[in-house]
Amino acid sequence: MALVDQASGPALIDYNGEEGDDSVEDEAWSCPVTFPAPAPESEADALTAQLQQEAQLLRPWFDEGLRTRGRTSVGTSGKGADSVDEMLRVLARFAVDGELAVPDGFSHPMPQLLRFITDDVRDFYNEAAISKPGSKFPTPQELLDWFFLETVAGEVFYQVREKLLAADMLVLTAKGLEDDEIDVRLSLAKGTTAAKSVGLLKSPGVKRELLQKSAEVFQANQPNRLSWTIVPIAMRDCRDERVAARAEAGKG
Repeated sequence: MALVDQASGPALIDYNGEEGDDSVEDEAWSCPVTFPAPAPESEADALTAQLQQEAQLLRPWFDEGLRTRGRTSVGTSGKGADSVDEMLRVLARFAVDGELAVPDGFSHPMPQLLRFITDDVRDFYNEAAISKPGSKFPTPQELLDWFFLETVAGEVFYQVREKLLAADMLVLTAKGLEDDEIDVRLSLAKGTTAAKSVGLLKSPGVKRELLQKSAEVFQANQPNRLSWTIVPIAMRDCRDERVAARAEAGKG
């Protein structure tokens, strides 16, 4: 389903009206110049740019929905819809580099902030999607499929979850739990930890600070539900099925 096929937006129209007599100096300084966008300095910057472009395309629909309904659910992170670009930057930097810095103005520490930012970003996308002009109202499952399987933001949610999950697995492995025990503890399908453990130990991709944050939760004997909440279980299965289907098709 393509809830977002094409964004409507401002059009550039050539102006053909006649101008008065202008001086040479006026013509020189008013000549239109196109400045190239700066090249992203890092993978996180490139991903941030993709996310922000996607959100920009959705913004007119979100604004129309806000005008019609007079309210929005965006804001649990401590910032509103006007800060969605900043939220997306936080997600991109964590997904790529495991960055745990908290920009000013948010109401929660990291990594707990990720749960609230992902809620806000999903609300922004969903409220935009249901406000698309000329479209039938999508079902909850259609919204899930669209967000998690069709958008850049949905893909980044999977990356964020994988980073959090890797930290949890490493901490529980260090505590001496067997693979099956870790699967149960993290609400994973049987065999998940066994399948991931070798690659994870060789190339963890997790910073020490995140490991410490994860360890603090388990030392307090609390269930670490953060990695559970980023992506619904049903959508993890759907994505795995899609990835497997693509891999199988590639063999043909």
